[in-house]
Amino acid sequence: MSRRCWVSVIMIFFAGPAAGQPPAPKEFEVASVRPNRLNDRIVTIDVGPGGRFAARGYTLKLLIQRAYGVMGWNISGGPSWLDEERYDVSAKAAVVGDLKEQQLMPMLQALLSDRFQLRVHRETREISGYALIIARGGPKFKPGADRDQDNFRLTETGVKARGITMANFARFVGGKLGLSMVDLTGLPGTYDIEADWVADTDSPAGGLPADPREALRSAVFTALPSKLGLKINAQKIAAPILVIDRAQRASEN
Repeated sequence: MSRRCWVSVIMIFFAGPAAGQPPAPKEFEVASVRPNRLNDRIVTIDVGPGGRFAARGYTLKLLIQRAYGVMGWNISGGPSWLDEERYDVSAKAAVVGDLKEQQLMPMLQALLSDRFQLRVHRETREISGYALIIARGGPKFKPGADRDQDNFRLTETGVKARGITMANFARFVGGKLGLSMVDLTGLPGTYDIEADWVADTDSPAGGLPADPREALRSAVFTALPSKLGLKINAQKIAAPILVIDRAQRASEN
């Protein structure tokens, strides 16, 4: 594969502010980070109007995933408690209207750097994984207006996304299926994607219950070529890895 293709896998571009608009803030106006010692297993996140961000029961690893736009498999290193100890985060940003993902990410990165002393660097490693590629006959979906990257839903009955890049589509589908997956379609821009399918979760007669994730994987692998003109191919991939150089527990506010 050419160097140009490898680079396209790991680079993400963000549009700058429109003319006449003030630059987006780099940090939250106010922020609270508190350890969550409840044994309730409740994990929620809310990115709302008025620049509000709230996460409940989030581990540092989950916060890193949100701040840097990566999945768990993209993260390497870190302390033993990275994926165990939970935190509640409440913050507010000086933005007009809804807090968008492109605004949230640098502010959350700054918060983690300040409160957790998080230091990271990026590497590219060749690993066994999966690539999203174009199937025979070409793609079967249309360009869409750019929207927030949370506009994605994949279930046992289908997938729906609005204004999503192929890089994010591959990342989100891979995350839902538990696969290390990158985009190698070469398709630029954003797209509206929708397809229906049926994942067979019924138990065989007298057998054990079907594994829901395996059933979903089977449905997605089968449906993508015919429904969307895309294919998931098992192969070696150039994986963008976020390496944690330093992290410490956040102190009480």
